Amino acid sequence: SLKMASDSPESLMTLCTDFCLRNLEGTLCYLLDNETLRLHPDIFLPSEICDKLVNEYVELVKTDSIFEPHESFFTLFSDPRSTRLARIHLREHIVQDQDLEAIRKQDLVELYLTNCEKLTAKSLQTLVSFSHTLISLSLFGCCNIFYEEENPGGCEDDCLVNPTRQVLVKDFTFEGFSRLRFLNLGRLIEGVNVETLLRPLASLAALDLSGIQLNDVGFLTQWKDTLVSLVLYNMDLSEEHIQVIAQLHKLRHLDISRDHLSSYYKFKLTRRVLNLFVENLVNLTSLDISGHTMLENCTIPSMEEKMGQTSIEPAKSSIAPFRGLKRPLQFLGLFETSLCRLAHIPAYKVSGDKNEEQVLNAIEAYTEHRPEITSRAINLLFDIARIERCSQLLRALQLVITALKCHKDDKNIQVTGSAALFYLTNSEYRMEQSVKLRRQVIQVVLNGMESYQEVTVR
Repeated sequence: SLKMASDSPESLMTLCTDFCLRNLEGTLCYLLDNETLRLHPDIFLPSEICDKLVNEYVELVKTDSIFEPHESFFTLFSDPRSTRLARIHLREHIVQDQDLEAIRKQDLVELYLTNCEKLTAKSLQTLVSFSHTLISLSLFGCCNIFYEEENPGGCEDDCLVNPTRQVLVKDFTFEGFSRLRFLNLGRLIEGVNVETLLRPLASLAALDLSGIQLNDVGFLTQWKDTLVSLVLYNMDLSEEHIQVIAQLHKLRHLDISRDHLSSYYKFKLTRRVLNLFVENLVNLTSLDISGHTMLENCTIPSMEEKMGQTSIEPAKSSIAPFRGLKRPLQFLGLFETSLCRLAHIPAYKVSGDKNEEQVLNAIEAYTEHRPEITSRAINLLFDIARIERCSQLLRALQLVITALKCHKDDKNIQVTGSAALFYLTNSEYRMEQSVKLRRQVIQVVLNGMESYQEVTVR
């Protein structure tokens, strides 16, 4: 769902949206009592326009340091009779409980809340307002959304002695979310019972449990006939997990990758596990096993390999278990594994650290939710741009710009990204770059410098 940096001219829709957001008072709104934004009474906007206004607003607040956020912005969309919302993507500190509350009457179909740390359990209750229409929901990194503030005393004097404390909400479930098919609970805080939370969902198609530690995932089999995408990034796996995954026969996308720098993982991938996946998950088109240590040799001895041009045909695969695939995978995640360096990998797109293509695939795949991986991939790109010639320049620039925009407050990405941009924009590449792209480069570098003056000034 990340908006990629673009080199093509802006659409009329984008230009109009941008102009309206920068001039709300002169276009869609008037100021009530000199402080509250109100929509002009003769304005009626469909969801195609309202979604764009909200999503672009979030983007502007996040990436444009001159743009002033409006406290009452979300109240403009409180009445579905004049403004319709359907698909909105909100990020980080930009959104607070009262903002979601303001749009609770909307029939949202898709709601992505990413790293919205200011949201509390009040917003869980607001989510219930969308339960009858919501198909896709992400609460990725919303680390406080299951906490409510409890004031033990109630009176003002007491508040000074006993300030509010955060209490974990344990009784919320997705009861009534009858249309929900896609759910991302990545980085959910400990203490929430995931099984109880999810049990009411009748037919989940996609589930992301990144960074959550669950000893028992047997409950996943209740969706074995509907689940097509499962992400268990950074979950410490065991033999029991593998047996459950092997039963999810409809899976098309499976991600059991991990950050190999997290030292507490005991699980090692074996040839048998990969064989089990290939035999049981016959619909698989995308598999990510990045960061895993292979316990035993999964590779074909080099003397048995068919020489000649590299092939993506499963029959020629250098990774033995993948010779059982019926067709090449669309995507195979092998970043920071030894397997990415093999000759014949049966996938159209591979993330890894062997060459520029694999590194760019890694940046593309992991930017939105895995900055810790992305910064290492950008570091590899930095080396490629510095030492060799970058052959996919436009794509490399777009990916780095997107990562820098997305993770404005991530020091590692800002430092490695701006260093990579330095080499990607030097004189030998300049002829291939448009003014628009160079302007974006300047913008993201300045944003980074603003956030990390102590790093960049030296």
